[in-house]
Amino acid sequence: MEENIQEKDKAKKKKRIPLMVIGVLLTTFTILYYTNTQISTITNKILKKAPIVGERFEQIPSIKEQEDRKNKLAKYYLALDEDRAIDKLIIIEKEDKKLYEDIVTKMKKYDLSSTNVLVQKIRDKRVKKDILQREIDSIEQEKLLYTEELSKNYTKLGLLGTIRGLEKDIIDLNLDFEDAAKIIENFKPGYGAKVLHYMDQNISQSIKQNLSQKYIENVQNENQLYDKYIYDMKTLADIYLNKKTEEASIQLQNKDTYSAQDLGTIFANMDYLEASKILCEFEDSDYLDSVLKEIKLFEQLNKKEENVKGISEDINNTLKVLEVYKRDLKTLKLSYEKMNSKELADLVNEMTSSKPKYKKYQIDEEKSFIITEEDLMIEVLKQVKPKLLSEVISNLDNQKSAEISRKIGLPKQ
Repeated sequence: MEENIQEKDKAKKKKRIPLMVIGVLLTTFTILYYTNTQISTITNKILKKAPIVGERFEQIPSIKEQEDRKNKLAKYYLALDEDRAIDKLIIIEKEDKKLYEDIVTKMKKYDLSSTNVLVQKIRDKRVKKDILQREIDSIEQEKLLYTEELSKNYTKLGLLGTIRGLEKDIIDLNLDFEDAAKIIENFKPGYGAKVLHYMDQNISQSIKQNLSQKYIENVQNENQLYDKYIYDMKTLADIYLNKKTEEASIQLQNKDTYSAQDLGTIFANMDYLEASKILCEFEDSDYLDSVLKEIKLFEQLNKKEENVKGISEDINNTLKVLEVYKRDLKTLKLSYEKMNSKELADLVNEMTSSKPKYKKYQIDEEKSFIITEEDLMIEVLKQVKPKLLSEVISNLDNQKSAEISRKIGLPKQ
């Protein structure tokens, strides 16, 4: 009985050995199939011809097909913007580490620099999961918010206030050039360009060295636009200097055509007396005040010397004198309208003689302007009642009548 049992055990052991060998071989083959591309390719080719399972293996891509797909993905990810490319690569890395490494290797062959940037940013994202890094990010975010708040405070001061505030804080060592650059990068490029343009050039240059390349490019573009704007305004200043005062005043008061800032730049590039004569004709006193402030601002932005009188003060003083001149005209008008047409015609002949007298209006210790009696008479005649003017003209000789009519601006008879 015992001999029979031992014989059965021996038979079972003999059967287990081949099964174990087969199992080991299958395991080894499976490992090689998934790790060795040559074996997997050869196996796929053989099994494609096998019945039933052949169709399934027919769908498995060849090595060349797999490599082509990886190359296609590599090129595609390099063409995407950074954030999308990073997100897609992170997903692949989580699902298939080997595939991720293969694609990154191929990306490096096409564009090593860009791929290294993407890989570094993927690593940075991993690091951010660290508690210490999160704390550092929190500190950086606080700094960012603080800088944004500082930027808002500077812009509230206006362009001139922003420039003077930044310059003072840098000179007083409250800001370094790197901090100033971060503050300016929160300004809109157009505003930042003006700040850097009018700021002390040594300070401006040092700040620019700490600005991002993208912001520098934006500032350069805005500078080109601003230079063209200044050129256009100077050209308009020359154009309006050659127009009649009344015509220039009417056109420049059109708010749909010119802003107060435009007018500030135009008048700041004119002769002070001609600018004052045009501004004196402005009907809206509040708008006139706005334009005068813009003239002053343009002057302050461009003037380097302190306590030097500029065109804005000259214009303000001249406008006051021109108001006196206007009152004189009004007084003369009321006086002349009491005369009969013959008396007034005689006065016109006298005041428009070849040797005219004049009145001097003093603006300040150095500047003054002269109004001849003829100028006064012409301006008064422009304002008298049409009936009286017509009678006066008819009482003048033909030559004088034509001369006065032309100077007043009457149409030819």
